[in-house]
Amino acid sequence: MKPGFRHVFCAVDDGAYWVMFDARDGKPVVQVVQASAYDLAGFYRSKGYTVVETGQGQPLRGPFAVANCVGLCKAICAIRAPFALTPFQLFKHLMRKRP
Repeated sequence: MKPGFRHVFCAVDDGAYWVMFDARDGKPVVQVVQASAYDLAGFYRSKGYTVVETGQGQPLRGPFAVANCVGLCKAICAIRAPFALTPFQLFKHLMRKRP
Protein backbone atom coordinates (compact mmCIF):
# COMPACT_ATOMS: atom_id res chain seq x y z
CA MET A 1 0.00 0.00 0.00
CA LYS A 2 1.00 3.59 -0.60
CA PRO A 3 3.06 5.04 2.28
CA GLY A 4 0.99 7.46 4.34
CA PHE A 5 -2.24 5.75 3.23
CA ARG A 6 -2.13 2.36 4.93
CA HIS A 7 -5.15 2.84 7.19
CA VAL A 8 -8.27 4.99 7.35
CA PHE A 9 -10.81 5.77 10.05
CA CYS A 10 -13.67 8.22 10.30
CA ALA A 11 -15.11 10.50 12.95
CA VAL A 12 -18.72 11.66 12.87
CA ASP A 13 -20.14 14.66 14.70
CA ASP A 14 -23.40 13.50 16.27
CA GLY A 15 -24.28 17.02 17.46
CA ALA A 16 -22.81 16.58 20.92
CA TYR A 17 -19.67 14.48 20.44
CA TRP A 18 -17.19 13.29 17.86
CA VAL A 19 -17.64 9.54 17.50
CA MET A 20 -14.73 7.65 15.92
CA PHE A 21 -15.21 4.47 13.90
CA ASP A 22 -12.02 2.50 13.34
CA ALA A 23 -11.44 -1.03 12.04
CA ARG A 24 -8.35 -1.81 14.07
CA ASP A 25 -6.80 -5.25 13.70
CA GLY A 26 -9.86 -6.53 11.84
CA LYS A 27 -12.45 -5.62 14.46
CA PRO A 28 -14.49 -2.42 14.56
CA VAL A 29 -13.92 0.00 17.41
CA VAL A 30 -16.47 2.73 18.17
CA GLN A 31 -15.32 5.41 20.57
CA VAL A 32 -16.47 8.85 21.73
CA VAL A 33 -13.36 10.99 21.44
CA GLN A 34 -14.25 14.66 22.09
CA ALA A 35 -17.07 17.17 22.40
CA SER A 36 -18.41 18.50 19.07
CA ALA A 37 -16.94 21.95 19.67
CA TYR A 38 -13.39 20.54 19.59
CA ASP A 39 -11.43 21.01 16.33
CA LEU A 40 -10.79 17.31 15.76
CA ALA A 41 -9.63 17.80 12.16
CA GLY A 42 -7.09 20.39 13.31
CA PHE A 43 -5.85 18.06 16.02
CA TYR A 44 -5.23 15.21 13.57
CA ARG A 45 -3.60 17.56 11.05
CA SER A 46 -1.21 18.77 13.75
CA LYS A 47 -0.23 15.13 14.33
CA GLY A 48 0.63 14.68 10.65
CA TYR A 49 -2.52 12.87 9.54
CA THR A 50 -4.10 13.49 6.14
CA VAL A 51 -7.62 14.75 6.90
CA VAL A 52 -10.49 14.97 4.41
CA GLU A 53 -13.63 16.61 5.72
CA THR A 54 -16.79 15.42 3.98
CA GLY A 55 -20.50 15.20 4.56
CA GLN A 56 -22.51 12.06 5.03
CA GLY A 57 -24.18 10.77 1.87
CA GLN A 58 -27.58 9.21 1.39
CA PRO A 59 -28.03 5.75 2.93
CA LEU A 60 -26.60 2.99 0.77
CA ARG A 61 -28.57 0.04 -0.48
CA GLY A 62 -27.10 -3.32 -1.20
CA PRO A 63 -25.32 -5.98 0.83
CA PHE A 64 -21.82 -5.58 -0.65
CA ALA A 65 -19.18 -4.01 1.55
CA VAL A 66 -15.51 -4.87 1.80
CA ALA A 67 -14.67 -5.94 5.35
CA ASN A 68 -11.71 -3.65 5.93
CA CYS A 69 -11.08 -0.13 7.21
CA VAL A 70 -12.11 1.40 3.86
CA GLY A 71 -15.37 -0.59 3.75
CA LEU A 72 -16.25 0.52 7.29
CA CYS A 73 -15.65 4.21 6.48
CA LYS A 74 -17.61 3.99 3.24
CA ALA A 75 -20.54 2.36 5.07
CA ILE A 76 -20.53 4.86 7.97
CA CYS A 77 -20.27 7.92 5.69
CA ALA A 78 -22.48 6.44 2.93
CA ILE A 79 -19.81 6.94 0.29
CA ARG A 80 -20.57 5.46 -3.11
CA ALA A 81 -17.15 4.46 -4.42
CA PRO A 82 -17.28 0.81 -5.54
CA PHE A 83 -13.71 0.83 -6.87
CA ALA A 84 -12.15 2.48 -3.81
CA LEU A 85 -10.74 -0.54 -1.98
CA THR A 86 -7.61 0.95 -0.40
CA PRO A 87 -7.18 4.05 1.76
CA PHE A 88 -5.40 5.89 -1.08
CA GLN A 89 -8.15 5.04 -3.59
CA LEU A 90 -10.74 6.35 -1.12
CA PHE A 91 -8.68 9.53 -0.60
CA LYS A 92 -8.49 10.10 -4.37
CA HIS A 93 -12.27 9.53 -4.69
CA LEU A 94 -13.04 12.04 -1.92
CA MET A 95 -10.66 14.63 -3.37
CA ARG A 96 -12.34 14.38 -6.79
CA LYS A 97 -15.71 15.08 -5.14
CA ARG A 98 -14.53 18.35 -3.56
CA PRO A 99 -15.82 21.62 -5.12
